[in-house]
Amino acid sequence: MNPVRKATVLISGTGSNLQALIDAVASGRLDLDIVHVISNVADAAGLQRAERAGIRSSILEHGRFADRAAFDAALALL
Repeated sequence: MNPVRKATVLISGTGSNLQALIDAVASGRLDLDIVHVISNVADAAGLQRAERAGIRSSILEHGRFADRAAFDAALALL
């Protein structure tokens, strides 16, 4: 038996793709455990979707970093 895959989902807006994943998991069409949602926008509506689904979320605003490499390094630590 294969273990359930764990996933972190990155969002920046409404979280429509996140919701599609949540729905697919709930219906049994996708064998996945969404364990974390990370947004680079503090007020992204998708964070509410994560909260309603009981998924841990974090905000990591890319504008606070000097460059993409610094953002990516911080992202890898979440």
